[in-house]
Amino acid sequence: MGRVPRLQASELHYHVIVRCNNRAFLFETDDDFATYLEFIRGIRKKHRFTLFNYELMHSHVHLFMQPSQVFSLSRTMHAINKGFALHYNKMRGRKGHFWIDRYKNIPVETDEHSLTLMRYINRNSIRAGIVQKPGDWKWSGYRFYAFGESNDLLDPHPSYLALGADGRGRQREFQNYVCQIVPGENQRSKKLSAGSYIGSKGF
Repeated sequence: MGRVPRLQASELHYHVIVRCNNRAFLFETDDDFATYLEFIRGIRKKHRFTLFNYELMHSHVHLFMQPSQVFSLSRTMHAINKGFALHYNKMRGRKGHFWIDRYKNIPVETDEHSLTLMRYINRNSIRAGIVQKPGDWKWSGYRFYAFGESNDLLDPHPSYLALGADGRGRQREFQNYVCQIVPGENQRSKKLSAGSYIGSKGF
């Protein structure tokens, strides 16, 4: 049975999820995380995609991005993930697949769901029990939005810019939004990480 065609368009924003083979914790060191970000940085210069947010975990990666008009999302993700996997295996003297399968790409339609998604992404390290506060996990775009920390990989999402008239106000709003505790939410969300799309029925 053939693979289901992906819905891809340069004007859409996507939640991209890619998992390590066997869901293993293959991102073992700070160098692994930093190297993956360097591959993103290098391909971003060539492919000119927009990255809004991210969270790198030990067994998987979340990216919130928009592909360029020149390079498809598939080509961009293939370049990033293949390049990193080859580098990782070479450095470790390792053979075999690094990633479990094709990445997932979930179109995100509305500003409301964009903010919900960014909150979900930036709470991954809390759900995993790695940290107690999202700002304590540095392999994330959270500090860019919450504290104005410099990050040349990221462009602010329009839904974030709409949170306030000035930078400090937006940062406070984002901090409050991500850090608020919602009962029962510290679980994997099928809607945000396994659905076909996020948006209205009309979409």
